[in-house]
Amino acid sequence: MNEYIKILSEQDKLSISISPNRWQFEENPYIISGPCSVESEEMIVDWAQKMKRIGVNALRGGAYKPCTYPITKEIGNNGWKEGLREDGLKFLKTAREESGLPIVSEIMDSNQITESTMDCIDIVQVGTRNFQNYTLLDALGELDVPILLKRGTWGTIDEILGAVERILVGGNEKVAICLRGVVGMPSYRHVFPSIRWAPDLMMIPALKELCDIPIIYDPSHATGYRNFVPAISKAAIAAGADGLIIESHPNPEKSISDADQAISLSTLMLLLDDIK
Repeated sequence: MNEYIKILSEQDKLSISISPNRWQFEENPYIISGPCSVESEEMIVDWAQKMKRIGVNALRGGAYKPCTYPITKEIGNNGWKEGLREDGLKFLKTAREESGLPIVSEIMDSNQITESTMDCIDIVQVGTRNFQNYTLLDALGELDVPILLKRGTWGTIDEILGAVERILVGGNEKVAICLRGVVGMPSYRHVFPSIRWAPDLMMIPALKELCDIPIIYDPSHATGYRNFVPAISKAAIAAGADGLIIESHPNPEKSISDADQAISLSTLMLLLDDIK
């Protein structure tokens, strides 16, 4: 057996496996959905209410949105500069008040862990670019809020478990791993240019053998193409994922970020009918 992906015995699993404080979902699969970016208060509040009505468990929305090409993104979106930031957080808080859904949103730096920020976020997302930002992970370990840790696009199994452990040793045992595709150059990219990553479905059963940390799968980033989101979502659940985080938008083609992978309300409703 490959030593790198060796199957650990029960007693060798991460200590969270026996902790009553671990993050336990009230429903399986646990569905997180919403737009890539918070675009306006009206939009996110209305979308939150729709998500609540169709059975989504938590609302996602980016207030801080790091971009690969920040200047290009700003020019192309009439001054939108990597998220609405503090205003976006306030809009998310209003969306929570109006819908009752917990809020999932990313913070970029340990300096952003402030009382005002945490008053707006119920589940902190660690983005793929911060997967090994140890200063941030150490700080999140001192919190008593759930952490959704996204796999880095290069992350190995050892690195994933190491990042989880870094949060756990700080005392925060409410951690879930989010798999979101890995660096790859699929042979079909010339046909579907929005596909940037390769789905990493095999990691779901592999990690299930290695630890008892809940696993959320992100079919939106893993595929980059909305038509593939339903199929990969179903495959992830079949492989053992505890939930999904799916980008959705009232008008997907006009989403200010990640438009190619956002799905519509009707598509999301059909998917939920199939997996819930």
